Amino acid sequence: MANEIKDPGIGTKIDEKVRRMINADGSYNVIKKGSTKGIRDIFKYLVEISWTWFFTILFVGYIIFNMIFTIIYLYFGSENILGISPDNGPIFFQIFFFSIQTFTTVGYGTLAPVGITSQIVAAIEAFVGFMSFSLATGLLYGRFSRPRSKLKFADNFVFSKYEDGYSFKFKLTNLRDVVLQDVEAKIITMFNKENKEGNMVRTYYELPITLPKIDIMALTWTLVHKIDKESPFWGKNKEEIMKQHPEFLIFVNGFDEIYSERTRARKSYVVDDIIWNKNFATNFKSLENGKLLMDVRDLNNVIDE
Repeated sequence: MANEIKDPGIGTKIDEKVRRMINADGSYNVIKKGSTKGIRDIFKYLVEISWTWFFTILFVGYIIFNMIFTIIYLYFGSENILGISPDNGPIFFQIFFFSIQTFTTVGYGTLAPVGITSQIVAAIEAFVGFMSFSLATGLLYGRFSRPRSKLKFADNFVFSKYEDGYSFKFKLTNLRDVVLQDVEAKIITMFNKENKEGNMVRTYYELPITLPKIDIMALTWTLVHKIDKESPFWGKNKEEIMKQHPEFLIFVNGFDEIYSERTRARKSYVVDDIIWNKNFATNFKSLENGKLLMDVRDLNNVIDE
């Protein structure tokens, strides 16, 4: 019989409204309220968001800063900026582009601050611009240097025949061309169980895997949990498994030879993600030149047993 493990840090109390503790994308299904947001949280957010949102935020911030300094210059008067002329277009846009030149420390020589007030404002803006570009450079470095896991899991997992019995199978692959080394996997399942007091609690089991570690991951990897006497699902039929509302948490980590760091990924499946009595299809084939062709788009394909 499978041995129950200690709570890994998720809790044992059950709320029927909470169907999963980890979202399908690997993020935790938790909303924190009342926590203090600091500079590190902003840095973490800017490092983790998509490139589109990252450059959008930088560009919007760039425009806002220059708009603020443009208004300040206008407040002290356009006559304090040498080279401003009605013949060159609207005064606002001339000062706006002067602000951009000051912010970026470009300075084409056609516009210049005149008087102590405008020079102080220009000095402050140049400092703000210098610090802003330094921060942007640090964020860019952080985004490029941060190892990102490109492990992709199949959208579903299967219940299929295996040897003389049945098994749960989970499939994943690495989307990057780099080969991961010393890759390890662990599967924890949690489901509802009645305790001695008659209350329903969440219990945890680490599922044995037929191949929990591989030396290299160049193609796909199918994690197989054989349902035998060592499995918490031993002796249970489909209806009994469905009734327990199990959640399967998969943790994978491997050594990335490009970054010389260990990369990690996690995935959650719930009982609705099970495809019953099917098997994963092979999504790679050999070519005439002796190479293997793998199509990651076929990762979710299943076949009849």
